[in-house]
Amino acid sequence: EWALLSASGMSAIHGAIMAALTHHGEAPGELLMQREVYGATHELITQVLAPLGVHVRLAHIDMLPEAAATLPPRSIIYAELPTNPLIRIADLKRIRAAAPDDAYLLVDATFASPLNLNALELGADLVIHSATKYLGGHHDLIAGVVSGNGELRESVWRMRKLFGPVLDPAAAYRLWRGLETLELRMKAHNASTRIVAERLASHARIEKVHYPSLPSHPDHALAHASMQGFGGVLSFEVQGGASAAAKVIDATEHIVRAASLGGVSSLLTWPAGVTHVGLNDDERRDSGVAGGLLRLAVGIESVETIWKDLDQALKRAY
Repeated sequence: EWALLSASGMSAIHGAIMAALTHHGEAPGELLMQREVYGATHELITQVLAPLGVHVRLAHIDMLPEAAATLPPRSIIYAELPTNPLIRIADLKRIRAAAPDDAYLLVDATFASPLNLNALELGADLVIHSATKYLGGHHDLIAGVVSGNGELRESVWRMRKLFGPVLDPAAAYRLWRGLETLELRMKAHNASTRIVAERLASHARIEKVHYPSLPSHPDHALAHASMQGFGGVLSFEVQGGASAAAKVIDATEHIVRAASLGGVSSLLTWPAGVTHVGLNDDERRDSGVAGGLLRLAVGIESVETIWKDLDQALKRAY
């Protein structure tokens, strides 16, 4: 029914969480967070909100329905799907059914895009997107959006007013332009990423590939049941750990070394040292972020151009 823009993905995340925490006008219950979330989200909840007195509980993605069933009234559940960087899928229908009726379910669906996942239909109260990624789609804006139905709109609006992260008009125009090609771009992202995932899965130097289209993925069946496509991000673990991963990144010629995603160009990043650098070793281990893990955001170039560069980088690294 509504969507409110903000100046970045993190400002959208912060505003949505604060709106849900304060909406009832009295002390909230618990904030249940999926353990496998974006590194900055983890920092915000555990290092900022928890010290301020918010009762934070972390649960593995597979245990979210069970954890939701034990929440007190006025609680908030925060999920992210697909996850960064292992592309795991939470069962939103089970979480919603297990949670108290007055609990709010917040979902960061950035990696999916609205074309691949409609989280509101699966039980979410608020859906968050870093519009910097697929919604803009051209690596030339920073923005966030919170969308939903019904009563939380005024609370989200109020948080945006008080914190001040209003999107500037020029960025809003570029976002509108990006939305006009969103469906075309997502079809290309989905198709190419599936091909790259299948080829990586059979590569001699790859230990594991994380992408829901693969039968080996733990959420393969759930993804097919709840998503219309699997998106443009995959991750893979190379033999030799962090040192080998660094060599692979250094050897790419076409694929850009950058931490973002969702744009026209393919990007490669090292999660342990970039997106999840704010987590300690135990937290990265709990999130499945190994030293040899690389995350590839597949662009809309020819899939053969992407694969040729990735294949030669893997050969040169060894």
